[in-house]
Amino acid sequence: MKRAFVLLLLALAATAASAKTGVVFIHGKGGANLAQPAVARAYWGEDMLKASTKGFTVPYLVCGYDGTQYMWVAGNQVAAQIYTWMNANAIDDIVVETHSFGGVVIRWILSNPTYDSRYQPIINRIRWVNSIAPPNAGSEAANLAGTLSGSWLTGWIVDLVGQNNDATKNCSTGSMTYYNQYYLKGTAGRPALPKTIYNIAGTGLWNDFVHAEDYGLATLSGVVGMPGEDDGMVSQYSAQAVGTVWFTTLANHHHNRRNDYKQIGNSLATDF
Repeated sequence: MKRAFVLLLLALAATAASAKTGVVFIHGKGGANLAQPAVARAYWGEDMLKASTKGFTVPYLVCGYDGTQYMWVAGNQVAAQIYTWMNANAIDDIVVETHSFGGVVIRWILSNPTYDSRYQPIINRIRWVNSIAPPNAGSEAANLAGTLSGSWLTGWIVDLVGQNNDATKNCSTGSMTYYNQYYLKGTAGRPALPKTIYNIAGTGLWNDFVHAEDYGLATLSGVVGMPGEDDGMVSQYSAQAVGTVWFTTLANHHHNRRNDYKQIGNSLATDF
């Protein structure tokens, strides 16, 4: 109810000031090829993009970045795209949609406005962030990545967890504890973020018996021994460690970036 009231006030203010609204999508970690527009777009899927933008009627940008890099490297790649897009299209009201590591990337930008000259102008135009399954306190699955070499797990689990690259190291629980203490805002005891983050945590595993990802995520959850509820990759406690809880979803880490098992894109579209 409170979110709806805030949205109504923003809509009235935007009308008065003739603001132009746009939505930005920031994907999670993965391969270096996620810097390619087509690969970044496929990460979300057309149904998710269409639903979130009300049939592509809301101006939008699908950011791509090298999914193997640390948050500050990814942050600069993302900021360059947002800065160019918002200025070229006169966008002055931005809703940001993130998935997984993308939620950490936007937190880096929000937490470090002077790190790059483009950060603050972007922050000024952000309305809020909707963060799906962000590893705000790290991921126990990422901790496992450093032990995969030569393991019987390597053959099938490496595609889910990823190689032990910089992005995966960034998402380990130890690294995120350190970054949350010194470089990122929003966790308990730290300064508040300049813009509100609404988190969406995944709490389900077995969504679709047809997809191998569902079997992998369910097995990974058990192998890792993730605490509490989780989506196979990120635990609920970690996703909810920053920001305001919007809702939880039974969609697992594969499906909660799409609009299939649970129509999360339809919920995102209520912002517009």
